Amino acid sequence: MDIHDWSFSYMKHDISGLSFLSYVVDWIVYVAILTVAILFGSVIPPWYHEFSTNDISLMYSHVSEEDTVIPINILLVITVVLPLLQFVLCALYSPSSGTRRAWDIFAGLTCLCGSMATQLMITCVLKNICGLPRPDLLSRCQADIDLVPDEGLSTVAVCTNDNIFLLQEGFRSFPSGHSSTVFCGMVVTSLNIAGKFQVFDKRAMSTKIFLTIVPIIVACFVACTRISDNRHFLRDVVGGAIIGSSAAVWFYSQCFPSVFHLENAGRAYPPRRFGVAAFFNNVGGFWALREKIPGSFMDRILNTRSTLELLKNSDPIVNGEIDNPDELVNIQSNIRFLNRIAPIFKNRTLNLNTKQEETSV
Repeated sequence: MDIHDWSFSYMKHDISGLSFLSYVVDWIVYVAILTVAILFGSVIPPWYHEFSTNDISLMYSHVSEEDTVIPINILLVITVVLPLLQFVLCALYSPSSGTRRAWDIFAGLTCLCGSMATQLMITCVLKNICGLPRPDLLSRCQADIDLVPDEGLSTVAVCTNDNIFLLQEGFRSFPSGHSSTVFCGMVVTSLNIAGKFQVFDKRAMSTKIFLTIVPIIVACFVACTRISDNRHFLRDVVGGAIIGSSAAVWFYSQCFPSVFHLENAGRAYPPRRFGVAAFFNNVGGFWALREKIPGSFMDRILNTRSTLELLKNSDPIVNGEIDNPDELVNIQSNIRFLNRIAPIFKNRTLNLNTKQEETSV
């Protein structure tokens, strides 16, 4: 409650300054992580793990990136363009207001960007730290037989290939970047479809189930091509799938309620709000969105008439500050109201859900 919010208008819409700034910071952090991860995974050389020139698992032929089944440009379409498209289509399918649909699309993009940045950072760091050889390492290395030791393992020093980038990539086997990236994008897609179409309503509608499973099938196909292209071992693909899926589930749960919460109909959490934690048992709050169907998690929104009425009846001091709750519903007036009563709740909380006041130590 020490930081006072402010509001500004854009296209006749009032916007919370603190909330807007927080999302800007999120995107700056995600883009920065993506940039650093890409640079780290392409510029910084990996740890060159020792290997045996007699290891048949490293003797597979090298396939150029252009000749692989899923090159980078196709991977970007699958993991970025397709999820973006499905967020838009699912939002249009939802029986919600235009404001709610726009917000769900933004929340989906934030979820996708955050999860992609996280999984890529983890994958690139692990690739360089592990420095494990790919199945086509010897094809990349072109080892000089005279430099290979008679006993023991060889090092990168025996390689004669002048293409440093190609050689370095030969030591970035674990985990699979294609696998982590495609599972991240496809798991986010699958979860969003499952939520929007209420797949877990126990009615066993095969079409909805199929739409939810298809992204996972696509992810499995892309990941397996990395084995057939001699780029990765099975362990690399499985490790990448775990990393990508974990990042997707984690970020989806931050932006969207559980897909098993059927009444929510796959809608994202409302816009985050600051300065109202004292009213909701110190767990923060949301801004109200224009809804056509009953709102999602309205018990943590302080600019609706019902919640303001509850606040008015819960505290005698605040009661004198609220003449007409309808006048405090819009963002601008609600922020002024909260800034005015903030000193009252500086050292205590008021749980509006249970109407029980708790005094802090």
